[in-house]
Amino acid sequence: MNKSILTIIVFALSATAVTAQVQPVNASFENWENIPGTIGNSYNEPVDWNTGNQCSEILNQLAVTQSSDAVDGNSSARLETLPAFGNIRINGVITTANMVCLANGGGQEGGADFTTELPDSVVGYYKYTPANSDSAYCQLMFLSNNDADTISFTRQDFTETVSEWTRFSFPVTPPTGSVLPEKLSLFFSSSWGDGGLGQAEVGSLLFVDGVEFVYVPNSIDEVYNSTNWQVYPNPANDVVVLNGNVGSGASIHLFDITGKQVKSEQLETNTSSVELSNLVEGIYIYQIVSLEGALLRTGKLMVSH
Repeated sequence: MNKSILTIIVFALSATAVTAQVQPVNASFENWENIPGTIGNSYNEPVDWNTGNQCSEILNQLAVTQSSDAVDGNSSARLETLPAFGNIRINGVITTANMVCLANGGGQEGGADFTTELPDSVVGYYKYTPANSDSAYCQLMFLSNNDADTISFTRQDFTETVSEWTRFSFPVTPPTGSVLPEKLSLFFSSSWGDGGLGQAEVGSLLFVDGVEFVYVPNSIDEVYNSTNWQVYPNPANDVVVLNGNVGSGASIHLFDITGKQVKSEQLETNTSSVELSNLVEGIYIYQIVSLEGALLRTGKLMVSH
């Protein structure tokens, strides 16, 4: 393999990862602040985030708390679905948007200021214990036109029990049109429903830590690109097809956004299918290399199951 080219790619990825940490702010949930409640209580929230605690503290229920069980730093966000009254549930909710507290459940509006290009993917760490058949989720929206237009919407569900800190990664839905975002609404919930009429299960528990956006340089699509090869579909689901002249032999290598090689496979024919079902959703860098070590093609590959 041409190590100098790999070094260039890894360096570019490392540089953009630093940029990605700017937003969302305090996404390792290290910094928390005490907020006065409306009935004499107080509660903690992570700085630069809002939680459903500001709506539920009047019921003496705090569904979001700071946890010392962390993978990045010393604390994480702990989200638990709690009972309220009757069939109403209180989801553990944490968001960069503004919480709206209403008697019938409320919601969120707006978001944090965000005026750069959209990221390629969202990564982070989580643990989840669903009650019964519940599921948690992450919802990501980028807004423009004074919050009137949603130019990108992405949702990722967490459905299985995950008892150890596990990395998640999923691609961001490309924007509609060429309008730049103005606001970021990043939202995590411990249950899939809105908490009403049994749509959430008491006891579902979600931990979140180390969230960040990843930007993969567009130039990777353009540099060292051979027109004699086709890589499709892109985005790919469980299989990607490679079509080109393998000559005496070739191989494909896949790297995640940290530069870690996650897959390597020999190509014996001019048209080959490569299985991707064991990879988490997200952005990867691929390299197609000849038997002699020459780089035939490299680029970004989005995996979306």
